[in-house]
Amino acid sequence: MWLILAFLAFLLVTMLARGAPCWGVLLISLVVAYPLWRSLHESSLFNRRLLLTGATREGCLTRRWLWGGRIGAALRVLPAVIMALLVLTFAMRLNAHQWAILLFDALLLAVLYGVMQRQATSQIHEQMLGPYVRGWPLRWLNLGGLTLAFFALTFFVLGAPDLRQATWQTVAEQAFHAGREGVACPWIGWLVGTWEYLEQGSWALAQRYIPGLPSVEWRLAAWLLFLLQLSLFALLYTRLLLGVLTLIESRQLRVESVTGDSALSKTFILTILILAMPTFYAALRLQDLDPSQFATPAQKALNVVDPCHDRLAPPAEIVATLSTEQVQLNEAIAQRIDAEVERIFVPIEAAVDDYLDWYFTVVGEYERLAALIVGDFPQLLAAQLESHLFEATDFHAQLHTLEQTLFQDTLTQLAGVSQMVQDQIAAQAAADPCVRFALNPAALSGLERDVWRAGVAVGSGVAVAATTTAVLSQKVVAAVMAKVAAKKSMQTAAVVAAKLAAKKGGGAMAAAVGAAAVCAPSGPWALVCGLGAGVATWLAVDKIAIEIEESVSRQTMREEILEVLDEEKEALKEALRQQQTMVIGALVEQIKTTADGVFIPARDGL
Repeated sequence: MWLILAFLAFLLVTMLARGAPCWGVLLISLVVAYPLWRSLHESSLFNRRLLLTGATREGCLTRRWLWGGRIGAALRVLPAVIMALLVLTFAMRLNAHQWAILLFDALLLAVLYGVMQRQATSQIHEQMLGPYVRGWPLRWLNLGGLTLAFFALTFFVLGAPDLRQATWQTVAEQAFHAGREGVACPWIGWLVGTWEYLEQGSWALAQRYIPGLPSVEWRLAAWLLFLLQLSLFALLYTRLLLGVLTLIESRQLRVESVTGDSALSKTFILTILILAMPTFYAALRLQDLDPSQFATPAQKALNVVDPCHDRLAPPAEIVATLSTEQVQLNEAIAQRIDAEVERIFVPIEAAVDDYLDWYFTVVGEYERLAALIVGDFPQLLAAQLESHLFEATDFHAQLHTLEQTLFQDTLTQLAGVSQMVQDQIAAQAAADPCVRFALNPAALSGLERDVWRAGVAVGSGVAVAATTTAVLSQKVVAAVMAKVAAKKSMQTAAVVAAKLAAKKGGGAMAAAVGAAAVCAPSGPWALVCGLGAGVATWLAVDKIAIEIEESVSRQTMREEILEVLDEEKEALKEALRQQQTMVIGALVEQIKTTADGVFIPARDGL
């Protein structure tokens, strides 16, 4: 519970420090510095007393002089304050994922502390148990675990903005100014901006140089070394929690800790008061100094490290090649889509007559009348239309095959473009090594991987449409059904069907009476004869009525259905063209940089 409260308090003071004036940040830093100072002093004093116990005689003058460690305690106040400022300014830059890791670490630390104390009880004196566990196994285990968690999060999940196409100076300076925004105290804003400056500038250099190392082992080792910078914050946060554990333990036991709790508190306060005087004097003298003039302290050194920083714009001929190939490929794909969709719709348009053949039959009429009685008239027409036009012609499978073929052909053609660009880069890099930093050759060799990733990266700015072939084909069918149902001929057909259903009873009676008169001389067979003649007469009348309706309505219905098919055919062409254009655009951008604008070391740096 206390460690969770300590985490929440640290989160709160971090949020408050961003908007607090400089004097408020100083007070907050002193609050954070106290547990850090306790941890520093306890660790140092524990090691000193172990040395004195083993090297000096009990009760000797040397042991008495060095046992208390008052001077050392005072000397560690300033480092603790500096560490507090560092951990606060670093924490201001953390995101939600990293704060979640810190919360989990606080929970895990509480569990490990109890477990390690129980394990060490049989070997360590009770009064030394807490300092021993906090000073050796717990500190290094938590430091290693927290560093590993931050490394995994950055290396495999979060990464960093893709900075390979920007100069490190621009990146670092923009990061510095962005880091200062929203921080009320100028000096704290300068510290936060400096963290951002160093991190983003080093990321820009790492993204450019590490992927070019000769082997995977070298690249992985380089990323490990680069991301070890995260261990600095892990160390500070670990120290902070260990200091909180020291305070909790001393308060719970109601006795002075190994370091002497009450005397330490007085030492801390007295040292702070002594340090406050020169600090106040320096603040008065430096109150007009603008900290932004220290924005780029490492610029000269990084200029030496990165001599190609002003050569990062992609060579004009390579950009021109990519643009030309992209335009030509888009045009070729658009022409192919038009031709293939026309081919797919030829049997669909021919199947309109098959649908109308069913519609203008006695069987078709009675199916419609039955559907009208149960209220399924529109559903029947839609089902028959879909069956004759789309299912019989295998529309869904053909559209799926077309999209897959276009996708694979686009991949093949762009693979050829990527090879051509690689050849251009190789030729220019032979004359000018800085050219290889203008584009990322590693992205070209992994084009097949990148096209599939681009195809599902819906959240990125260059991702292709998320509509699958099945959804697209169903959308076409649904649109055709809806538009055909809204046509005047279909609405008229529904009205006519309703009227015919109402007249069927009277027509059947008239047919039966007429047939009975014809069959009267037949004697006992008159009933059978009348029934058969009535049915024949009824069907004959219906057949004649349907032929009359067909001669009047068939051509109009056919033209309206073909009109709808033509509209959806053009809409399908446009949808496929847009989809392929986005795929091609994403792949061309993949040649220049990553498809999602994020550089994840595990994916892009190895």
